[in-house]
Amino acid sequence: MLFTLIDKLGEWNPQLFRELKGRFKVRNLVITIGCALMFQGIILLLCSEQDCLASNSYSCTEFDWEIQWQYLFVTLNWMLPLTLLVGGVYQIINDLAKEEYKGTLNFIRLSPQSSQSILTGKILGVPALIYLGVFLVIPLHFVSALAAGLPLGWILAFYTLWAAACSLFYSAACLYSLMCSSQNNSQLNHNSLAGLGILVALSAGSPLISMIHYSFELYQSSELRHWYWFFLPLGNKPLLTYIWMMITFSVATHWIWQGVNRRFGNPNKTLISKSQSYWLVACFQIWLLGFFLPASNSFVSQSYLIIGFTFVFFLSPFLFLILIAALSPHRQNLLDWARYRHQINSERKRSLVKELIWGEKSPALVAIAINLLITLVIWLPWILLLPESAYRQSDLPIQEAIMGLFLTLNLILIYGAIAQIMLFMKTSKRGIWAASTLITVMVLPMLLVGLLALEKMKIPFLWTLSPMPILVFMNGSTLTALLGLLSQLGILGLLTWRLTRQLQKAGESASKALFAANYSTGMSTLN
Repeated sequence: MLFTLIDKLGEWNPQLFRELKGRFKVRNLVITIGCALMFQGIILLLCSEQDCLASNSYSCTEFDWEIQWQYLFVTLNWMLPLTLLVGGVYQIINDLAKEEYKGTLNFIRLSPQSSQSILTGKILGVPALIYLGVFLVIPLHFVSALAAGLPLGWILAFYTLWAAACSLFYSAACLYSLMCSSQNNSQLNHNSLAGLGILVALSAGSPLISMIHYSFELYQSSELRHWYWFFLPLGNKPLLTYIWMMITFSVATHWIWQGVNRRFGNPNKTLISKSQSYWLVACFQIWLLGFFLPASNSFVSQSYLIIGFTFVFFLSPFLFLILIAALSPHRQNLLDWARYRHQINSERKRSLVKELIWGEKSPALVAIAINLLITLVIWLPWILLLPESAYRQSDLPIQEAIMGLFLTLNLILIYGAIAQIMLFMKTSKRGIWAASTLITVMVLPMLLVGLLALEKMKIPFLWTLSPMPILVFMNGSTLTALLGLLSQLGILGLLTWRLTRQLQKAGESASKALFAANYSTGMSTLN
């Protein structure tokens, strides 16, 4: 019956059929079922107590065997989702890395199936034995939850949240593997890749499982009563929180899936398109803003303000580095675009501005600037609408906060220009050069500030060139920040000019080489 079901699944998704057929061998099934049953027996013994009710002079004749359902539920509620997340992430990364290493992934790409169908088959099929093992333990978890006093609706919410979290983590595992496996050329690197994936899954999965696990207790004790999101009382409405978490997981999975589809279909494409990046940045910034909006109305808390400023002024540069890496095309794409622009420049067939905003192969600097503008439009009203008492608590005047926001966003644009210039290098290690240069540019100003502080010299201007330019106001004035902003604009202008010149020269050289090749071909044909 099982194999008949697998055959029917093959008609719906051939890749899923291939994965299940390779894993659902009799030996594997026996081992999985045996391990699941053995695990349940061991966990029942560990979570039970035996009391002797009657005994004789030799031994106990009557026992009272009592299962500690609360302890059993807590144990399973941690172990089952952790097994799904960590085990599934490891298997998916390892499988895709092996397929890339052996070259079979390219054959799969050439199949008539869509990339979505292939990757769905991978996600559903590769961890199939883990699914089976967890499925066999679910009845024990369900019974222990009921015996521990949890409502039925809450138990079902656990299962759906587990499924949503697995979907998110498995999609991220596919993206991670597709991005990294093509750069490795040995089996050792593939194993290291999967091992690093386990560490990431543990680091990200443990807090997530903890949040899901303790949610019932937290709501029972009303410790979340101050948790709002855009004035929605998530801390007082468990159903509302459940819907919010499911939507959050779904939207995050959707955006990761966009990158997975693009990278699987064409490894040379950027991770996301420029149009997708605008929607992604808007969604993410609005989602973040929802956590800090109550600070400007319902109640003013210094912790809200500090966390909000931390995201805006300290984490934004590092988060935008990920966006820069996802948006910036490499040398060959830039060469193709430069040659194309050089050939049609005189014909004016397409607006350069339109190409820079929407084009797949055009430089990413304009798109990064638009994403920064979106961020500014979202966060500037929050800064302006914060009550004056909030700024008094943080010792940061509103004009300094606004200046710090402009300094931060302008610095991110400089990082984007540096990354694009480095990715246009002729060397094959462009990515490593770009990452190394950005790390140097980010660390060097902070290192200089630290060294000068040891000599009791304070040069707050250097903070304007660091990843945290808002710190210029610790020892500097508004004039210092303004000079820093002008310096940033000057640096950005030089970098933009350099990138433009490189693209123009590359377009001219590529066009001349192409025309020369066409001329030689034509002459040989005439002869």
